[in-house]
Amino acid sequence: MLSKLELSNMLHLLEIPVGEGEQFLEDKKNKVKVCYWEYVWTDEMASGEDYEDVVTYQVSFKADKPRHPKLLELKHRLNEANIHPVFYHEYVKGVDGPGYFHSYCSIDVLEEL
Repeated sequence: MLSKLELSNMLHLLEIPVGEGEQFLEDKKNKVKVCYWEYVWTDEMASGEDYEDVVTYQVSFKADKPRHPKLLELKHRLNEANIHPVFYHEYVKGVDGPGYFHSYCSIDVLEEL
């Protein structure tokens, strides 16, 4: 399982804008970007009587076309790390501008809370 730092580093290797927080997805500056935010905390028993904190992050990818090469690169990097998330896809209609393709998945990381 990745740490939060390892997840962040993996996203930054894509060499596109990366931001933490759902609001970054709404920023209209970049057509292609990735953002992530936590939405679930889980205590899981580790060895002995200790708990590990597992934090689930949503990783969202915004692009101007489906199956963007950077999205495919992200998928391959995750697979190389033996992480095989389910990706969901949707088209988001634009209100004040063009729409975009939104792909997202969940990734669990170990993090000290």
